[in-house]
Amino acid sequence: MTIKDARKWIAIYFLLTTAATGAFLLLFSGSIILPLGSEDASASFQILVPVLVGQVTVIFQWLALANEAAPENNLPSPVASWAIKLPPILAFAIILTAAFTLALANRADVNLSTSPGTFKNALTFSVTLLNASTIFLVARLFPHKDSQSSNIDRQ
Repeated sequence: MTIKDARKWIAIYFLLTTAATGAFLLLFSGSIILPLGSEDASASFQILVPVLVGQVTVIFQWLALANEAAPENNLPSPVASWAIKLPPILAFAIILTAAFTLALANRADVNLSTSPGTFKNALTFSVTLLNASTIFLVARLFPHKDSQSSNIDRQ
């Protein structure tokens, strides 16, 4: 995976995840798919979506600053491919699992104790996982304005 590929993958992932998660929380709360009351759904939305929107904004800012013709784009990524892809995949899997178990626990014939609070905790954990990995990845994969101008000055 090249640096350019890594940057694109992160940007596409966060854009799709932000849109899908926001739509899921807005459209399906209170339904059999996501049996959260309006207060819990609103709290869940407020936990996750602002963080994801912030990360999309940061990543798209860096993409706007990046020079497509820069030779560094074709260099191998300094971060292993699994370290780029696994945190968002795990966060998405945690959110889906939490939603599934919450829906399942709502059935009378199932003995599960998943609550809306557990769902919100799963969202908080996912946000923490994404924040930690994104901070590291942005620092390693996206250009800093100062380093970009230094590279231009050297050419």
